Amino acid sequence: MVYIGLLVLSLLPFSVGRQEPLGSALVSDQYAVTATPAGATKSIAIVGAGSGGLAALKTILDLPKDVREGWEIELYEQRRDVGGVWLADPPGKLPDPPELPETPLYPLLHTNTPHPTMTYPHFTFRPGTPLFPSHEYLWQYHVDYADHFNLWPHIHLNHVVSSAAWRGDNATGEWEVEIHAQVTGGCQNETRAFKKTFDHLIVANGHNHYPYIPAWNGTDEWLGNTPPGFPEREILHSIYYRHPEKYTNRSVIIVGAGASARDAVLQVGPLARTAYQSLSEGSEPPPEAQVITKPRISHFTKEAVVFIDGTSLDDVDSLILGTGYEFRVPFLSVPRSNVLVTDPDTPYNSTTAPALTSNLRYIFPLHRQIFNLAPTLPTTALAFVGLPVLIANAPSDAAQGLLIAHALANTSLLPPRDEMLRELVAHEDLLRLKGLDPYRVGHRLLGGDTEAQDYQDDLIDYVKKHGAIPDDGQKYVEQWRRTGRTLSRLLARAWKRVEDRGEEARWLDGVETEDEWAQLMYRLAEWQEEWEKEHGESANPYA
Repeated sequence: MVYIGLLVLSLLPFSVGRQEPLGSALVSDQYAVTATPAGATKSIAIVGAGSGGLAALKTILDLPKDVREGWEIELYEQRRDVGGVWLADPPGKLPDPPELPETPLYPLLHTNTPHPTMTYPHFTFRPGTPLFPSHEYLWQYHVDYADHFNLWPHIHLNHVVSSAAWRGDNATGEWEVEIHAQVTGGCQNETRAFKKTFDHLIVANGHNHYPYIPAWNGTDEWLGNTPPGFPEREILHSIYYRHPEKYTNRSVIIVGAGASARDAVLQVGPLARTAYQSLSEGSEPPPEAQVITKPRISHFTKEAVVFIDGTSLDDVDSLILGTGYEFRVPFLSVPRSNVLVTDPDTPYNSTTAPALTSNLRYIFPLHRQIFNLAPTLPTTALAFVGLPVLIANAPSDAAQGLLIAHALANTSLLPPRDEMLRELVAHEDLLRLKGLDPYRVGHRLLGGDTEAQDYQDDLIDYVKKHGAIPDDGQKYVEQWRRTGRTLSRLLARAWKRVEDRGEEARWLDGVETEDEWAQLMYRLAEWQEEWEKEHGESANPYA
């Protein structure tokens, strides 16, 4: 069968889930609103138990007990365990288009950056973890984080937030949150629906859920014209990609240059009859890729895929789209809520938008990609964690969580809304001066690792400057993290050589603390750089 119009995300296994499996039958459509418990001085709902949700929960719980005394803090996760994008498909369940899978994770997924640079502050991966681990290690890391900091009492697995509506104005009000909980009852699993009210909502549901599909002319005609004796033509987003063997002896175009496209190129290329990679100007395939490069796709005809340079291919039967994802939050949007307006053609900008808006690339207006600045509700009523793209998620999420926690404890920590809006407009104007459209750039940090790390430092520097946490004179992002990110490609080549020599255990022996992981990366980088100079492999440690 052929599917083109649908797509979304999550991922994995090392230990077990903390709650009963998902159910099926709805207990009742009728339910009352459950108010905040008597005696609670503040109520907070967090949506999502991936990297962002766990970071937000932990940083709030890190507030002094006398500050958060009486606070009700609840985290709702729709899946069977924590880990977000690192939690694999349910056992025995593979993507079945057009149904959107729970996750885009594929079995061969490994990190493309060294894991010490991806950690929450002062919480390392388990000893013995490979430097570029497979997805199972990442999932286990998040479980370990929840275990170590005793986050479980606040986490509700198999709970779907279906809507969140603001009942109030831009000064006061409360959230009415509708939740569908999967519960085990008798011989069958059931869905129990209920509503609760909260003062604050933290959205940490990730941004790899809703695939972006380019609208090319002629796709239907091409899809419906498979030549006799050839595999049925298909166009699938990478969210459905799982096993490269599917593409053995097929002619495939992989579209895009991001992480998922890169992995598909490296995994599918050696098996395909012919593999092409469609790239924007300035992008290149991985050095070791077995692909023929092509420019961006222009359109389709019944017989061929046509590119913007006028060339075409009539031997292709499969397209894998590594074209990214759209920024959608259904439980905040029509028809479930009117808090977030989703409109790819919106005429509004950050200063004119009458409500929080997503053009599918960019949610605006937000203060530092976190706090709502729309005039329809208070600034601290709604916060996002994990929107920035091209950044190490866990440390960034922890930095965002720290600002959120202290702003909820003391709303005067944030500047007035008008001042925050001016700061946002200045940032957008700076992008324009660089020849970029901020409403197309969206949440991507295009300045590389330097911009991503400076973003985190700026958040924590602000919290320190205003006395919410002590100023220790240190930057939030340690120098070893910056260096490790900069040397990621060199370290990947080094670790590949370590694995080829079967020396993983020797290099990892005794490595446990952050400092020891940092020293390991320095030693590996030096070892690899010397080897490459001796063998004329590479003169550039950053390549």
